[in-house]
Amino acid sequence: MRRRSKLLMGLLLFNAVSSVAGGVALMTALIPEQSEWVQHNDFPSLYFPGVILMAIVGGSAALAAVAMVKQSPGWELASLLSGVIMVFWIIGEIASIRGFHFLQIVYLLTGLLVVWFTPSQRVGVSP
Repeated sequence: MRRRSKLLMGLLLFNAVSSVAGGVALMTALIPEQSEWVQHNDFPSLYFPGVILMAIVGGSAALAAVAMVKQSPGWELASLLSGVIMVFWIIGEIASIRGFHFLQIVYLLTGLLVVWFTPSQRVGVSP
């Protein structure tokens, strides 16, 4: 496995594990709910955002990592999509809670790096 591929795999696994763990922590109240986190949105609690974080954000990164290992057709698209999902999750989180935490920079960067390190494939172009 080349260095670039190892970095991409590490990013995907980091995003998958930390998003699933964060989602479970929100759903089970391991992370204490702060009223300002739900004050400016329609969620009555952090349970549903935890489900989204775990299933969509973490799940897409995990799926992309598995597809990459298996070299499944379209793994590049799965990887690219998981990076985009992470970026939009963080932007939405900042807008929703109207607050800022240094981890949001970390996850914004990991999402952007997944997009950057995902190899591009030309669809429908013959050599």
